[in-house]
Amino acid sequence: MSSAAAFDVVIAGGGPAGIATALELIDHFSVAVVEPRSRRRITTGETLPPGCRPLLGRLGLLEAFAAGGHARCEGTMSAWGTDEIRFTDYLTHPERHGWRLDRDAFDAMLAAEGAQRGVTMMDATITDVARCDDAWRVTAGENEIAARMIVDATGRNAAIARRLGARKVVFDQLVGVAGTFAPAATIERSFPLIEARPDGWVYSVIVPNGQLAVVAMTDSDIAHANALHDAATWQTWIAAAPHTQRRLDGARLLSGPVVASAGSHRLDRASGEAWLAAGDAASAFDPLSSQGIVKALDSGIAAAAASTQHFAGDSAALDYAQSIANDFDSYLGLRTRYYQMEQRWPSKPFWLVRSAGVSPAGSRASRPRTT
Repeated sequence: MSSAAAFDVVIAGGGPAGIATALELIDHFSVAVVEPRSRRRITTGETLPPGCRPLLGRLGLLEAFAAGGHARCEGTMSAWGTDEIRFTDYLTHPERHGWRLDRDAFDAMLAAEGAQRGVTMMDATITDVARCDDAWRVTAGENEIAARMIVDATGRNAAIARRLGARKVVFDQLVGVAGTFAPAATIERSFPLIEARPDGWVYSVIVPNGQLAVVAMTDSDIAHANALHDAATWQTWIAAAPHTQRRLDGARLLSGPVVASAGSHRLDRASGEAWLAAGDAASAFDPLSSQGIVKALDSGIAAAAASTQHFAGDSAALDYAQSIANDFDSYLGLRTRYYQMEQRWPSKPFWLVRSAGVSPAGSRASRPRTT
């Protein structure tokens, strides 16, 4: 341990939750973020709502974010509960618009801001963690790191928390099957579009480089039965959503499809002895909530506050897991209400299980499973 690099906090994962945690802590503690640069992301066309500005401001990211080449997003469109498109614009919001993200630029900005402010950014993957003499010994690539505290911000995999004994409570098997297209012509409205169909829903948006990102959202068994990993059958599936298909007329597939987990889950415990989980590692929401990055930033801030309390000797600081569980229960109720708004296919399995809802205790016909 004497030869290991020593930090107050080691954060596994350099996404929004991990960097937000680091930025909140760096003025008072030594912090390392471990994230492999080779990790490839799937282009899904993330957006930020107007209300994200205060979070970016708190983290000191507004100026760098504004220089990132992100495109304005004036609202959203949906065909949900009806065959017709409904528009929700941001004109009445004080900020007037949100943003369609260049996600690669956003992640690069986060890493650069962390490094500039003194966070040690390590290009590696954590392969082992062990508790030793009231500290953590972390193996990251060829590096040995000593840390007083470890934060799991590894995303939906929750790699560190699960290694330390936490388990995922999984509420559904939603997956996103994503790809990008070169549109044949300029699409009149760049608003994100959500369109329901009998066995799921489709999301599409013009990303800042002008490409069209499309994601088929359905359950994993439906995706498997329909062979949505195959480009031709995936395109046939999304083409059954007529408003989406109009965007795709003459478009050329550039990449994909790629399948990724998108279900709702939380850890059975999001903290323990000198460790905690943040962002999607602690709990993950259905993308329909449009809370992904906002939730991650907010979670990182909360994780940093809990860590600070821990270092101050507050024995209850890391029991912030209860707030994670409470927030998740509130989310489940909201998720049920949104899915109940779509009543065109009430007997279809995809809609039936979601409109039935899940109680905070997890009691429903199809119970959550733990992994």
